[in-house]
Amino acid sequence: MSYQYTTTECGYYLRVEVKGSRERTDVTHQSLTMWERVASLCKAKENNLILAVFHLDGTRSLMDTFNIVEGVQNWLWPELAIAYVDTDPVNQKENIIAEQSAMMHGINFRTFLTEEDGLRWLKAMHSTKRH
Repeated sequence: MSYQYTTTECGYYLRVEVKGSRERTDVTHQSLTMWERVASLCKAKENNLILAVFHLDGTRSLMDTFNIVEGVQNWLWPELAIAYVDTDPVNQKENIIAEQSAMMHGINFRTFLTEEDGLRWLKAMHSTKRH
């Protein structure tokens, strides 16, 4: 099943909600297709903050994690910050690796266990960029 996602403008950030499954799908392709569209939307709206909330069944392989981080680099820009919330705690280890890999590639990407924590971080990012 491919990823189904919706985007909602929420004032100073864009909320992306993703549903579906990582089972029996090309996770790298699904992710890169979605992130390219989200990045284009953010550029068009001049939005630099994203709250990405994932409700996906299954896990992402380590190779998919690295391929996604490598693949998104061409679409990102220095002011962009992504708060990534995965509602499945099984993926916590993979998400920490994704965060570390993204940071090593200069991507401002943080993982969170709750949407509230992700929003708190985005709000702090928003207020520091305004002053």
